[in-house]
Amino acid sequence: MSQNTNTQIQWLKRFASDKPVIFSMLVILAAGLLTEIPFGALFEPWVGNPGAEFLRVVIGHTLTGLILVGLLVKLGLFRNARFTPPSQWKALWLTWPFAIFTLLNLDSLIAGDLVIDTTRPGLIILYTFMTLTIGFCEEVMGRGVVLSVLLQKWGHSRRGIYLAVLVSGALFGAAHIFNLLANRLPLLANLTQIGYSFAFGVLFAACFLRNNVIWPMIIMHAAVDFAGGLRDIAVGGAGQFPVTNNTPMEALVTLCIVALPTLLYGLWILRKVAPPAERVLAVEAAADYPSSRNASKGTSIS
Repeated sequence: MSQNTNTQIQWLKRFASDKPVIFSMLVILAAGLLTEIPFGALFEPWVGNPGAEFLRVVIGHTLTGLILVGLLVKLGLFRNARFTPPSQWKALWLTWPFAIFTLLNLDSLIAGDLVIDTTRPGLIILYTFMTLTIGFCEEVMGRGVVLSVLLQKWGHSRRGIYLAVLVSGALFGAAHIFNLLANRLPLLANLTQIGYSFAFGVLFAACFLRNNVIWPMIIMHAAVDFAGGLRDIAVGGAGQFPVTNNTPMEALVTLCIVALPTLLYGLWILRKVAPPAERVLAVEAAADYPSSRNASKGTSIS
């Protein structure tokens, strides 16, 4: 590695450490711009539309996610992103709300109001890969990069951990403004999405820290997105289904019934995430306990 490159990496590390919020905003902006590059028309002759758009999203989010992984490596934060093996996973049951959200998003399919267009299996496969790559990219960005740099700055106390999680959730929610800018959602629906995405971001972060692993977050994220966007592969296409949260009452119901309980549950399970100093003390206490107990037994016997 050249001296110039090493200097740039050190500067980047200092910038991320000293200004984590600004750094995170720039990362989100860069990732958003990369995933919005409009090259989908190149694939229309082969896969048609919306297959071309699905393929564009798959490629854009995969490449962006890999760039973000590379950024984690450069920052020395790859371990913080918790790409851990199953032997280190903890308390996966805490992610149960995401299974509920997935089922709730399947209500139209279960009721028979929405029917998957099985005549286009290739489109279904592309759609599945699209949701997986979105889950991968957004979790690496939101929990891998953003939360890690915020915790690096503030995560030395319980108050700092809560602050890092709330700010990372707010930034994750704000990142969905791209859906408005790209004309995928009207204003009120997008603002509502930003609101409940903030709550989801807090819960994702809390589960990420409690579980000590990012993989279930990627899968749960993808599952919620998969169930929530099935109209894109339904008979008649997405245009046959109205946009939700398009009225003030719908938005209020979503925020009160979905976002608020999600936020509160995330904050509740976060209470057991201890800062590094407390974790070290707990480990040392656990290590000393058997020897202290044995010493006590030895004294009583003598």
